[in-house]
Amino acid sequence: MIEKILVFIIGSCFGSFFNVCIYRLPKNISIIKPGSFCPKCLKPIKWFNNIPLLSYLILLGRCRDCKEKISFRYFLVEALTACLFLFLYMKFSLSLYFLKFAFFFCLLIVVSFIDIDYHAIPAYICFVGIMAGFVFAIYETVIVLKTGLPLNLPIVDAFKNMVFSLGFVYFFKFFGDMLLNVYLSIRKKDSIEGEKEALGLGDVDFMGVVGIFLGWKAVIVTFFLAPFIAVLYSVYALIFNRSHLIPYLPYLSLAAVISFFWANKILIYLGFM
Repeated sequence: MIEKILVFIIGSCFGSFFNVCIYRLPKNISIIKPGSFCPKCLKPIKWFNNIPLLSYLILLGRCRDCKEKISFRYFLVEALTACLFLFLYMKFSLSLYFLKFAFFFCLLIVVSFIDIDYHAIPAYICFVGIMAGFVFAIYETVIVLKTGLPLNLPIVDAFKNMVFSLGFVYFFKFFGDMLLNVYLSIRKKDSIEGEKEALGLGDVDFMGVVGIFLGWKAVIVTFFLAPFIAVLYSVYALIFNRSHLIPYLPYLSLAAVISFFWANKILIYLGFM
């Protein structure tokens, strides 16, 4: 029980750090210096006002100095990360798989909330994810080789999955962009709004990360499941007159989580396996 509590606390601390990344990375601000500060009044936050989860509740979601309201997102990210760490610990204990999927799901959290705020993510984040995926694959390959010479090496599978993922998603992006702009051209809106993308390159890169960590089957399920999840937001945006711009990475991330658990079952149910 003590170990689980400790893992939960460590996860919330990582969540606090991810809040820093979500706020600073798109603004090209160092995630190391300066220390934590209020995004409204920019005053430094003292350590006793920066305790993950607890400080937000004690201060009722407001800055102690300027009394301005702090986004609930800060508490949500810390809680999500803490629960994520606890779940993975209960599933994998402290193992290579715990580290691998903790990194992957934490990356999902960071890119999702950045996309919600900015409708784009820095390209290097997905590059870091791809490189990390290969590092884990190399380590897995070393472990597997110590047990003999297997038919499939994890590093080879990771490379194949990445190539398939990027090619598969880019194929749909290419034709999706073409069809969208033909449609806009017919409606004579292209000269006003310029070229449009059906799917951003950041989404393509992100699916490469999904492929390395979860495999090509999860990529297929994630890619085709995400639009159905995004429809829910589209209906909400239409009803409440919100922006028509959809932050798509959160839906890809949620679809990737579903694929992590049930990709094979979904494909079997649909008759593809």
